[in-house]
Amino acid sequence: MQANILLLLHNKLNIFVMSVLNLQKLLMTLLIVAFSFESQAWNEHPLLVYPSLSEMSEWKHFDKVEVKSLSKFLLENEQQIEVFLTNQELWSRQNLPNYKACPEELAFKATGNPDGILERFFNAIRVNPNIKTPLYLHLLPGQQPEERSMADPTDITTLKDMGVMTQTQYVWLTEGELVLPLDVVATASDEPDYGFDLGLFEDNSTVYGERYGFGKQPFGNPNLEYSSQAPFHMGFFHESKILYKFGPFLKHTFVDYRMFLYKSLSEFSFKSGEPYWGWRFMGWGMHYLGDVTMPYHSQPLPGVSVFKMIWINLKSVLGFKQSKTDAIQLVSNKHNVIEEFQWQVMRRAYNEQNWSHPILTALKHPNEFVPFTDRFMVDNASKGAVERAKAINKVLLNNIPKRFISDPSIEVNDLPELQNIVEVIRDEKGAEAVDAITIAIAERMKSLSMAMQSFMRSVLENSGQQVNNKPSLSLL
Repeated sequence: MQANILLLLHNKLNIFVMSVLNLQKLLMTLLIVAFSFESQAWNEHPLLVYPSLSEMSEWKHFDKVEVKSLSKFLLENEQQIEVFLTNQELWSRQNLPNYKACPEELAFKATGNPDGILERFFNAIRVNPNIKTPLYLHLLPGQQPEERSMADPTDITTLKDMGVMTQTQYVWLTEGELVLPLDVVATASDEPDYGFDLGLFEDNSTVYGERYGFGKQPFGNPNLEYSSQAPFHMGFFHESKILYKFGPFLKHTFVDYRMFLYKSLSEFSFKSGEPYWGWRFMGWGMHYLGDVTMPYHSQPLPGVSVFKMIWINLKSVLGFKQSKTDAIQLVSNKHNVIEEFQWQVMRRAYNEQNWSHPILTALKHPNEFVPFTDRFMVDNASKGAVERAKAINKVLLNNIPKRFISDPSIEVNDLPELQNIVEVIRDEKGAEAVDAITIAIAERMKSLSMAMQSFMRSVLENSGQQVNNKPSLSLL
């Protein structure tokens, strides 16, 4: 009898251990599914960045800036850029714990030859060498093009599926034209989602991915184009030790590398007397910092505890695999619903010039200011997202019709109703449900706005910007 009890306990212990060890498989599968579709942290970043920065007193100190192409900027500063990128590579190796070193053969060299200078630069900073960096502005809803010609999104992005870009207006700029720096930085804040980080891993079937030294894609589906950007736009900095132990790939993200690289490039540009590229690189860096303020980019399974993950795996080991499949589908659906909701309500607020909308109000009245440090992304932006993940998950469960986020048999991207998610929620759950979700998103926007302001002030302070006492200009 005693032997039978011991055998039973031994078997149960083995099942539990197998469940824990299987956590890696669960997390890998989760992140493959969650990033098999075009899924961003927040849709259309200029909608967020513009109001975050528009009322800062710093704008009264800056003139319009002269537009300059990237190739011209690089050619005029080639020697200094070689030194800068060498030093930045050393800094990254010494300060970023999960950084993958840039291969020596990709280091930027000043050759004096204008041919291929963009490719040399893109290889050195290890982005998709096919990206487009034309001179243009992203118009906010309701903004007029004035005398500028409209630009086609296909001339701005490498993406095949352009998503919300097809509903956005862009206008061309010309070399030497003068533009407001706020327009430059807001426009640039969306660019990293236009193909910058696609195909960079050795298993992405790209020539450059095999050369860049990032290794195999740590999570997501390496065979799907948009999925390959996920490890550059997410950061799991606050998981339990057991998750890191059995899912070490969670640490293999490069969002901090991207943010620091573009922040330093921005500071370099300002110091070099190149304000247009100072503001544009600043916007690129802001994108990555803004991404981690979104719970679904700072936690692999928001709202689900470690013990619940183990329980899901335990059932899977026992042969009840549906729970794991369901959990993966549901987190993907929630991710897409909250992004779509945020985008739709913000576009409407802009079009209706509803500047008192709760989300726009939150962006203009951020959380209490915290100065930027090398730990800011981890200790402030990402941590706040993780701390609010459970509460946001609860708001979604209570206020969104179940078929969108609680029915694992449904892929939410296949529902035509997703394109009118705000009206659907209002019709089926009431105006109070729309308000509850809006308030939950607005809380995150207070954090994002403060992060954008902290980032900008740090760049300006580190690059020693001089002031010119110009009047503030703002659309809002």
